[in-house]
Amino acid sequence: MLMKRITATTVALWFLTSVLSASDGTAPTDVPQIPLCMIGDSITWAGEGDYWRQDLLEQLPALAFVGTHTAKLGYSHAGEGGNGTRAVLARLGDIPDCPYYSLHIGTNDNNLKDASAIESHAAATADRIVAIVQGLLKKPSVRKVFLCSILPCQTDNPLRDRTNAATNVVLRQKMAAFPKDKVVWVELEKPVRAIENWGPMIKLHPTQEGYKVMGKLLADAIAAALGVQDRAAVPKPRPGCGVRVENLWDGGGNGRTRAPIIAGWYTASFDVVRAAGPKATVTIRGELPPAKDPKTVQHAFNQSFPVASGDAGKRVTVNFFTEHEGYKYTRSPLALTASGCEITKILVEKRRPSGKASTYGQGSYVDTATAPLPGELVERP
Repeated sequence: MLMKRITATTVALWFLTSVLSASDGTAPTDVPQIPLCMIGDSITWAGEGDYWRQDLLEQLPALAFVGTHTAKLGYSHAGEGGNGTRAVLARLGDIPDCPYYSLHIGTNDNNLKDASAIESHAAATADRIVAIVQGLLKKPSVRKVFLCSILPCQTDNPLRDRTNAATNVVLRQKMAAFPKDKVVWVELEKPVRAIENWGPMIKLHPTQEGYKVMGKLLADAIAAALGVQDRAAVPKPRPGCGVRVENLWDGGGNGRTRAPIIAGWYTASFDVVRAAGPKATVTIRGELPPAKDPKTVQHAFNQSFPVASGDAGKRVTVNFFTEHEGYKYTRSPLALTASGCEITKILVEKRRPSGKASTYGQGSYVDTATAPLPGELVERP
């Protein structure tokens, strides 16, 4: 959980820096960005989930995504595959402080097998969602929480869809208990159900077409709630500003990352001092502690990348995906070893939208040499 704490603290500093800069007329972008932390389960993250953020950016280019996790298009978020409401409540303290949150959660709670339990089960799911919102409202910098209704879903268990719908009924009633200026209801269910033959577009995890519908609905809600006058306005970073980078590599010579690595997409880069022969490689692997329960199945990350003799004197970049936690990946620190070559200045970071490495630095720093792309939060050093 260390990486989450590091990142959450950093994001809080991002926002505070932006607010202070804006107050004295030196905001890091000419059009103010809208920092948004998206919280949820695999619908927020897995499969085509990162296209939800891409679609949001097309609708509102001022958005800047914040979070502990990264996905294949390089946008930060705080969704975690397999999560139900209890899991989100358990990691609430590790979710970064941010002015704006969107929350879509609940379908993993609602995979019922007994139709007689729908009402009581839906009420309990709704209560936990309310508790998550209340927890987010306690974050120091929060301005608004955009609470999304649970999507309809077409699966082999129709009771899940019915329970999702019943949960939404309860949530709509409970909206009156929230501060009106702090919590915004984002209706996803009704517009989706109104689409003819919506099932194949949504399933359990939406297709890219489904995410376009969701992106429009959420963008409309954000723009209306924040009074955005020019939805097409694109923030331009001011000179000397950039994106904060967390170099997850331990520069103290331990040969591993300084924290367990959350499942996701990452970029590693390094200078090649020398490369001897055609079989030189750099290997990134997980360092798993012994399982507390011998029956526990653990999956260590292990991937090798070739280093060509012509790479000597160059900086090399590799991208990798850990696989999904709980399926083919077990969270752990990652070690990096070089065989047949010598490397230095190692940078391990969350994937950025460009898919390219940041300018090298140690610890937490602002990369002002690499041009920020849409969706990246910009700050002054």
